[in-house]
Amino acid sequence: MELLKLKIQYPERFSLTEELSFKSELYVIPKAKGLGIIGLAELVISIFLSKEIKNRNGKPASLVQLARAFEYVFNCNFGSIYDKQAEVYNRKSCNLTKSLDFLKGSLERGRKINLLKQNEKE
Repeated sequence: MELLKLKIQYPERFSLTEELSFKSELYVIPKAKGLGIIGLAELVISIFLSKEIKNRNGKPASLVQLARAFEYVFNCNFGSIYDKQAEVYNRKSCNLTKSLDFLKGSLERGRKINLLKQNEKE
């Protein structure tokens, strides 16, 4: 009760924690063709399987840790990341890396545009 009274009397002293909290300005369009929720899940699963991202103990991050980090950064919700993992694994083999292929194509297009701009300058 005493803490509540102090918070009411001195609200400016308690607002510091709210100011320090991070709120991402990034959002994922859930059903986007290139990179929606399932596409983002594909990335999370791929990163998880690579075991290249570590947690604070130096061990590979768990699938849930990675999913929560992506949810936090992109203001989305996977629901159960394990259900999304099952959806990705149930894809036909030609569509298994659908989102990664989309991103690869985006990178290749960006590279071509950059090369064209460089050639125009010469």
